[in-house]
Amino acid sequence: MHTMKLAKLEYLRLGREARLAIVTAALVAVGAVCFGAGWRESGVALMALAAALVAAFYLIIARPAQIPPDAVLTIRIGDEIREDAARSPIEQLRNRGQPTLNQLRRALEGAAADRKLAGVIVELSAAGIGLGTARELHDLLRAVVAAGKRVVVVAAGESMTPRDYLIACGAGEIVLNPDTALLMLGAAAGGLFLRDALARLGVRAQTLQWKEYKGAAEMFSRDSMSPELRESLDAIIGEWKSTIAASVAASRGIEVAAATGMLGRGFIGARTAAAERFVDRAGYLEDVRGEFDPEGHGKRFVGLGRYLRHLSYQAEPGRGARIALIHGLGPVVIGDGALAGEFMSGERVAEEFRKAADDDEIRAIVFRINSPGGSAVGSDLVWRAVAEARRRGKPVVASMGDVAGSGGYYVAMGADAIVAEPETITGSIGVVYAKFSARELLGRLGVATDYAKTDDVSDAMSLARPLTEAELDQLNGVMGELYGNFTAKVAEGRKLDPARAEEVARGRVWTGAAAKARGLVDELGGLGRAVAIAREKAGLAPDEPHELVRMPGPGLLATVSLSLAHADAGLFLESAARVLGVPPRWTPAMLRLAARGGVMLFCPLVG
Repeated sequence: MHTMKLAKLEYLRLGREARLAIVTAALVAVGAVCFGAGWRESGVALMALAAALVAAFYLIIARPAQIPPDAVLTIRIGDEIREDAARSPIEQLRNRGQPTLNQLRRALEGAAADRKLAGVIVELSAAGIGLGTARELHDLLRAVVAAGKRVVVVAAGESMTPRDYLIACGAGEIVLNPDTALLMLGAAAGGLFLRDALARLGVRAQTLQWKEYKGAAEMFSRDSMSPELRESLDAIIGEWKSTIAASVAASRGIEVAAATGMLGRGFIGARTAAAERFVDRAGYLEDVRGEFDPEGHGKRFVGLGRYLRHLSYQAEPGRGARIALIHGLGPVVIGDGALAGEFMSGERVAEEFRKAADDDEIRAIVFRINSPGGSAVGSDLVWRAVAEARRRGKPVVASMGDVAGSGGYYVAMGADAIVAEPETITGSIGVVYAKFSARELLGRLGVATDYAKTDDVSDAMSLARPLTEAELDQLNGVMGELYGNFTAKVAEGRKLDPARAEEVARGRVWTGAAAKARGLVDELGGLGRAVAIAREKAGLAPDEPHELVRMPGPGLLATVSLSLAHADAGLFLESAARVLGVPPRWTPAMLRLAARGGVMLFCPLVG
């Protein structure tokens, strides 16, 4: 049995053409034997099958994967960019073919090394992303420019924000649509505060927090942010502007002070932007395409889908060391969470870690996180799974996207190494509690409540009444225990003195750069840097190839149920997302967690 398995592996490691040649030769040989034995019909059938296999391989696999010499990759970035493909087929359709960050990352990494590729054109239009994603796209484009390719970003949306501008500055040239305005409004963080609005509705929010910077529930309990939350947010937006200005200065060849001033200039028209060198010129996508293809044949241009097929064909899956890629995206929940949107199920992600740990061919695990936190129990399940994978000899490297706060940091803190972008929102090591009571609202609606209880505390979690001071004191004690567990695990995982762990905790959010300076993050960079560290920890030689293997998502039944349950609630989700300050794809899980209330590991929401 072992010999058969080895033979199968050796066969799979052969190239596609070699495997096809073996199968075709076998069919031809058997066909020849059939002819020699007088079985002409069988011989003809086998020969025809061999010819059909060769033709099918060329028409279906080889030919679509070819690109012309001096090809130009064309990419459109617009609307909301997901990290990975949506679980639900209906959500995939609603995404209207927008590329995922994984696809963009793979294409641009391939473009930098592809000798057949002469350039890249990016049509940028109102990308709904966080600064961490903008930073990674900026760096990916810069790498393509550094490889000697011509890279042009055409900004063709209604407006261009500093986040869009950060992406565009990764290119060698920026072309601005004549009717596109630059909104250079600097950086801001904050949101709506609902205490008075809830009071007018007859709803009361009771909140507790560990500790002073843990402002995730302030939107329900205050009418403005606390001094501590303002202090942390002021630091974050100041660091954001500084890191963006440094990148703009480096890419546009200007002084940092000038770039800093540009980012806060306000509202700028295309003509002024071109005259003052914010962009290289005003123009249209068709103008740029004409520069690459003056004769207008169009054969040089290769779309993203075709280019990804080209890269897949070249990569020969199954021929390198395997590194697992596990995603932890969206609010952390227990169970399957909301019936739509993006969420990180503690049980599901823990199971993916177990599968990766069980797979002898997996050499290391990269854990990609983009999450504001959520369920304390769900976060702890993932933390435990990370620890178990490491115990079983699989190095784990966490890669943080736009946000990895509170529970999003909890799931990462036990990894062998943590990589974040300079602008990533992380930390918020603390615990928050929220309980809603609607006794007044229910009374206005004529709704009465009555309970049979064994104890006075039995209806504590109902909407009919607020918690008593004694009950709040008890919950505060429970939260203190959770906070102590959280900070102890931070100290252990990050090898910090307990006093130092407490100093960087207290519920405060940090940028990735600030977190690195305080020992909460090991290195700055994107997923590519995390993969490189995983290779090192797995002991791979510099020239040894690897295959990044996406661990499987939910099964067919779960996917079907998600699809059927996803009603067209787009307007509602957009509105709720604006109130909560989160991406629309996170809104269903966030609303469910907010309605449930209880003790959670959420970071303050930073736009």
